[in-house]
Amino acid sequence: MPVSSAVVVVGTNATALTEPSINPKVVYVQDGDYDNNSFVYVGGPSVTVANGIRISKFNVSVFQVSADDILYGISDSATGAVRLAEVE
Repeated sequence: MPVSSAVVVVGTNATALTEPSINPKVVYVQDGDYDNNSFVYVGGPSVTVANGIRISKFNVSVFQVSADDILYGISDSATGAVRLAEVE
């Protein structure tokens, strides 16, 4: 069961947070911008700040991502970031 972690900079365009995989995985996501100046939202490739799921700055959100699917993020600021841990 491989485990990886990363910090991904997320701007105002949808950004891939995960890579496609041959196996399903569990992705733990936390907003990496702790100064409360921006928010990050997640969803599919067409995610926006209006339709995405807002990620908490203080709790971890958990997503089960199917094989070959990609989780995307977007921020209301050019300097947003997320912290990820993936368990495959």
